[in-house]
Amino acid sequence: MKGRLGKYSLWQFRDFFFQHGIGIAIIGLLWGYALLTPIRAAAGTQMAAIPGSPIWGLVMQISSAVVSVSVLIAMNGIVSSDRKLGYYRFLFSKPVNRELYYAQQFFVHMVGVILIMTILAVLLRITLPAFSVGNFLMYAALVYIAMGGIGFFLSAATRYDWLSLAAVWLGARILRGLYSGPLSGWKGKAVQLLPPVHRLDDVANSLIGSGSAQSTDVLWLLGYGTLFFVLGLAVLRYGSLAD
Repeated sequence: MKGRLGKYSLWQFRDFFFQHGIGIAIIGLLWGYALLTPIRAAAGTQMAAIPGSPIWGLVMQISSAVVSVSVLIAMNGIVSSDRKLGYYRFLFSKPVNRELYYAQQFFVHMVGVILIMTILAVLLRITLPAFSVGNFLMYAALVYIAMGGIGFFLSAATRYDWLSLAAVWLGARILRGLYSGPLSGWKGKAVQLLPPVHRLDDVANSLIGSGSAQSTDVLWLLGYGTLFFVLGLAVLRYGSLAD
């Protein structure tokens, strides 16, 4: 069964490409390459996007935003669609381990996102020679695990996974900004339980720009995503796919 499940990853990748990959590629091209090309053309060679130049901060913001949106799209319906549409009855009509099936789907989607991000990064590097493809892909993998792990849990536990993930991701950033001071009291302590999205800007600037970041920030993001990925597997194991 494990061997057959591994072969089925090709079908999972095909589904990812048609259901998610095309949308991710279009959004990435429109948001990333189409925006940065005219900016660099207007700025000229003296204003090329190198660390410390006025354009570099914009490059970090756009590239990191493209990754977050791509992961949000990739997580849309990764488990919940099969439950809402009733596909789980067909998928698991034979003795297939559903935890392994959806874990494999999670990593198939990760490969798909990384491949599309590679294409976008190569295009960005052609336009902006200082942009590092390898650094960008490390950041994409980190965000996929951190954000995707939460999305995987929400998709296993709820019907409205992408809305829940967007609300959690944006809400955590807002709440951490409001209640992060020393005078926030119990609210400041409570927000520490939320996803560490407040560290993403610093991680993006350092990891994409130089290839290194604070190890505590990276481990925090990886640990949070991994924890919720495991919780998602637990929901699949002990919960019911039927609504």
